[in-house]
Amino acid sequence: MQFETRDPDFWNYFDEGARLEKIADGFGFTEGPIWHPAEGWLLFSDIQESRQYIWTEDSGHRVFRMPSNQANGNFFDAEGRVISCEHATSQVVRLDHHGKRVAPLATHFEGQQLNSPNDIVCDAAGRIWFTDPSFGRIRENLGILRDQELGFQGVFRLDPDGQLHAMMKDFQQPNGLCFSADGTRLFINDSWAGHIRVFDMAADGSLSDGKVWAEITGDGDGVPDGMKCTQGDMLLCNGPSGVHLLSPSGGTLGVIKVPEKSTNFCFGGSDLSMLYITASTSVYRIPTRMTGLAMI
Repeated sequence: MQFETRDPDFWNYFDEGARLEKIADGFGFTEGPIWHPAEGWLLFSDIQESRQYIWTEDSGHRVFRMPSNQANGNFFDAEGRVISCEHATSQVVRLDHHGKRVAPLATHFEGQQLNSPNDIVCDAAGRIWFTDPSFGRIRENLGILRDQELGFQGVFRLDPDGQLHAMMKDFQQPNGLCFSADGTRLFINDSWAGHIRVFDMAADGSLSDGKVWAEITGDGDGVPDGMKCTQGDMLLCNGPSGVHLLSPSGGTLGVIKVPEKSTNFCFGGSDLSMLYITASTSVYRIPTRMTGLAMI
């Protein structure tokens, strides 16, 4: 079965005949897909093999950066440059000149090295937000085994002036994060707690009214990981068996079942309705009836 339906409204967002298509394979552990809407390419990471790739419809995939220091999550900054989370160096970096120049943006907090920055987004004010779990220090295939310097797994905000702020310190393992369509709410999931929390964000970047918004449940492989909102404020989140679709109220409508453990995804294509999914050794895509939020 391609889908697990938990609510009939699920079919408002997918054609029943929609099918997953594998567009690339042969990787170690894929993650961090982002779509460039103007140039029409997909960038994704292979954490295990320490590479980043660009895929296009016409040419397939090619190496963008190698080694990538076991980069994971990616996004575009306010100027359209790729920014990446590196597990091996515990840094957030900016990639210029097609990945050939790397500029560290965040490396330490209060004199202690970050854990292993994981997923990343930018807000309309140019602030960079990222999660910092410990996965790149405790899983040999995803980083370098080593002791943790920070005493927490947190969520950080990096301001345009270079100031780094620890916004949350009470997560077990924060992972995916995304903004609502209007940019006033920030969703952050916790892989080990199995839920998604939501926070109101003020114009100055402060967060308030944090609460658990949804639980991600089901059978099969997978935990809360990659996460995205749509223009209609639907939310998608990786979880057991694949990609879970949630309504604006937090109820799960159904699951796109992926044959490999899925890690992340993004919307792409000419109208941002195609969902590109990274899943272990492969990358898949599936058409939807939704429109994603542009990442630039």
